[in-house]
Amino acid sequence: MKKILYLLVLLTSTLGLSLPVAGFAATVTFSANTTLALPSGNNVVVQSGSVVESLVVNADSTITLTFGSDTDITIRSNDVYKFSENVGTQTCVGGSYNQVRITNTSGSATVTLITDLACSADAGGGGTPASGGGGGGGGGTPAVAPTNTSVSISAGAAQTESTAVTLTLGATNASLMLLANTPDFSDAGSWVTYASSSAWTLSTGTGTKTVYAKFRSSAGAESTAVSDTIELVTPVEPNSGSVNAGAGGTVALSDGKASASLPAGAISGDGTLTITPKSDYGTPPSGAKLVGSKAYDFGLSVADQAVSTFNKAVTLTFTYADGDVAGISESTLAVYYWDAATSQWMKLGGTVNAADNTITVDTTHFTLFGVFGEASNAGSLVKLACPAGADISDPCKAVYYLGNDGKRYVFPHSKIYTTWYADFSSVTTVSAETLASYQLGGNVTYRPGIRMVKIQTDPKVYAVAPNGVLRWVKTEAAAVEIYGASWNTMVDDLSAAFFTDYTVGADLESSADYDKAASTNASPNINTDKGL
Repeated sequence: MKKILYLLVLLTSTLGLSLPVAGFAATVTFSANTTLALPSGNNVVVQSGSVVESLVVNADSTITLTFGSDTDITIRSNDVYKFSENVGTQTCVGGSYNQVRITNTSGSATVTLITDLACSADAGGGGTPASGGGGGGGGGTPAVAPTNTSVSISAGAAQTESTAVTLTLGATNASLMLLANTPDFSDAGSWVTYASSSAWTLSTGTGTKTVYAKFRSSAGAESTAVSDTIELVTPVEPNSGSVNAGAGGTVALSDGKASASLPAGAISGDGTLTITPKSDYGTPPSGAKLVGSKAYDFGLSVADQAVSTFNKAVTLTFTYADGDVAGISESTLAVYYWDAATSQWMKLGGTVNAADNTITVDTTHFTLFGVFGEASNAGSLVKLACPAGADISDPCKAVYYLGNDGKRYVFPHSKIYTTWYADFSSVTTVSAETLASYQLGGNVTYRPGIRMVKIQTDPKVYAVAPNGVLRWVKTEAAAVEIYGASWNTMVDDLSAAFFTDYTVGADLESSADYDKAASTNASPNINTDKGL
């Protein structure tokens, strides 16, 4: 209540509101257009004559309203940004403003300004229907639910030792998202602004954990739920054991994932060998994925002095489960060691026994070791199998490109897909487990030289250069030189939500600044275009 009272006092003293003497249950009347400066740096304007029981601007730039019997409040965005569709009726005047009018008579609601989505006057979505025709009107274009939806726990890891994880989320045309640990979303909180990454807490207790996500468009249409699973396991503690010069010795972790065997004569004196699992393992080698989500730090001390090199080779053995190598070509498995001097992984090699799921290697020094393998099917197009009757918003409709970095990249729109592929004949179906083994890497951008793009909230037309670089075509003459007289038919509208997939490069003054064919040839595939 202190928060509400503070805001009402602030508005009364600075914005000329009319408040009765009764405390904070009193009705707030806006006697003039009143600008609210949101913490995000954006402004909205409460229209003159608006009445509401209370209004609170929250730290996350949302606006919480409490309604009474006489509530009638209109909030306008002169930046034509859309508002969340959870309450009220929106009216869009293209190029001028978008506003939401709320006349609820009880309860409360939180309104969100969606700053990455401008309204369109011809897009429907709750404004006053156009006159003519009678019979109830058409209601505008049907709301479209978000597509290409996905959720990945801890970058697709098979296991975690902590309930605190990071979710990687993907969706096209999403403004809000809802997360839960239960399939009926009974434990979910409120809808929150869509983000590609979010901290999350798993339910307690070891075992398989599932996180569910669904997404809502700015028009209020919801996607079907998607989910991902991860195994919550008891943390594996470091393990130490005694070794000596005469007999050597073997030390292994309690889960058997890593062990070291010293032969006789490898060291001088008696020592202690320690193996420590590590979840922080640096950047994987290019095109490789870590097996089992952990690296292992091997250490040895003799007479309380660290020893990192040996007189004879020490044998390291690593074991893995079938699930640990999902999405990895098993024949490419190798042991790598971390080179602290160059801050990179260096290949050591090893012998793979696929029948026993082990890999062994000899080494004459100790450091951080990990087992990596090449991502299988790099360069392929994959998707989930669709059930009968699946609609356009079903996650099974999303097509992904598998990159050389072992990650999957989503096509935000079919127009982007068709700049790379003529049809869908090369798309293969994979299991949900296999798809989840590939961490989300981001979005595919337009292939250079094929189409130009225009951001919906920006009148500039851009040519596309490799790796998603946009170059403003400054004049119509330059556009004609590069794309021909029908250049204006070669421009696609790009949602402002995907503008962050691109970077802006140097402007184009003429065809001398941009070779369309050369740009296309420089990106023969998505791996090359992204530099993977």
